[in-house]
Amino acid sequence: MKLHWIKDPSFQFALIGALLFGVSSIFQSGSFAPKEEIVISEARIRNISSIFERGWQRPPNDQELQRLIDEYVREEVLYREALNMGLDQNDAVIRRRLRTKMEFLAKDLVDAIEPSEQILQQFHQKNLQEYTSPAQYSFEQIFLDSDKRAEVAEDARIVLTRLTAGRDPRKLGDRSLLDYQFESVTPDRIDRVFGSDFSLQLVDLPTSEWTGPLTSAYGEHLVRITELVPEVQPAFTEIRDQVLSDWQEAERKDVLHVQYQTLRDKYTVSIAPLSPTAESASAQNRSISTDEPTAGEVARQ
Repeated sequence: MKLHWIKDPSFQFALIGALLFGVSSIFQSGSFAPKEEIVISEARIRNISSIFERGWQRPPNDQELQRLIDEYVREEVLYREALNMGLDQNDAVIRRRLRTKMEFLAKDLVDAIEPSEQILQQFHQKNLQEYTSPAQYSFEQIFLDSDKRAEVAEDARIVLTRLTAGRDPRKLGDRSLLDYQFESVTPDRIDRVFGSDFSLQLVDLPTSEWTGPLTSAYGEHLVRITELVPEVQPAFTEIRDQVLSDWQEAERKDVLHVQYQTLRDKYTVSIAPLSPTAESASAQNRSISTDEPTAGEVARQ
């Protein structure tokens, strides 16, 4: 006897539904548990309607609103059943989402606070350097290799004399990997190329004039500053909105830290000893450092 009805799609869908219902029932506390109530309040309906209106720039009509409510009920039913079945457990995406929502609570708390002008001005003064645009130097340099020159100071004087006489600076000095010309470079980037505190030697130098020698991590240099843009410290009133945003971000971090420490104190955490493989990987990760840029890369930035 051929059971053609088994191949009927209607029967197959009904069977799948029955299986899903059976699996869901396994996770229920009892076979005849009372029905849960889903209440769609007026506030919820207004929220559903406002979300639609923000997207479509008009309120939903009656049919659209009913479909939206039906979709919300469907979502709520499946959401509750997923929780009953424990589908939220050990899910990295859900864990991260819940963590984000907890942290958003701290953000909303800070955003609701309106600090006084005095607090903002104190924050501005405390972090004044963060709002200062650093000076920018454009300059040319001639390298004198002190490892190859016995009298590098005397050689520097001779080169300066030749420069005064109009000699081509690119044909003087010793070869190196350093660029001859640097454009609009900050002191921090200069020090990353030439060595710590090299930029301090540029502070009082005249512009459009060859001077030196200046000492770097590589040797001696003759330098001509072609342009200097001084550092700029904008007034508080010019950057108040930025200061407020930065203050809120700082406060948010503090609130998150206090929030975490308060919640963390509720738990006793036991961590298994790391295996040798895990310890080796951890040590390797700690040893990774950021590569320093080359002289050419800094000059192009």
